Amino acid sequence: MKNLTSKNIIFGVLRWGIFLAFVVVLIVFASQNKISKAPMKEVSSAVSKSIDLKKMQKGNDSSFKRLYGLDSAEFESVFLYWPKSNMDAEELLIVQLKEIDQQQQVKDAIEARLATQKKSFDGYGVEQYALLTDSSVVDVQGNYILFVVHKDCSKADAAFREAL
Repeated sequence: MKNLTSKNIIFGVLRWGIFLAFVVVLIVFASQNKISKAPMKEVSSAVSKSIDLKKMQKGNDSSFKRLYGLDSAEFESVFLYWPKSNMDAEELLIVQLKEIDQQQQVKDAIEARLATQKKSFDGYGVEQYALLTDSSVVDVQGNYILFVVHKDCSKADAAFREAL
């Protein structure tokens, strides 16, 4: 029988730890690049039914461009609901990408929008600022990206994932 030293045990544990970390990274990478064939109409319907949209208004190409600095024609499809009032922060955006390499561009635009909203509400819009910091989700699932600011953001995210 081999003489087990603490050095051998440590190296064995490290090898297994590195192997498990590698497997986790592969799984995360594969799930982020999974292409969904679900139509935007089904995905947006599922998500919008999961939350109350009464404080929001339906967006269009120009509101998407104004809020996110992106041209909707560059993407497969865009679904946007944004605040009816400047005093509200609830928002819902779903983007269906044409190419996976558009993920970072959209994530950056969402982060910029979120930062702008936080800056707008910081110091006076306590409830809205709390929504932005505690009740917002950015979920990237292959060729779909969800951004939601809502007290029920976890319900919207669950509906989003299920619809894909």
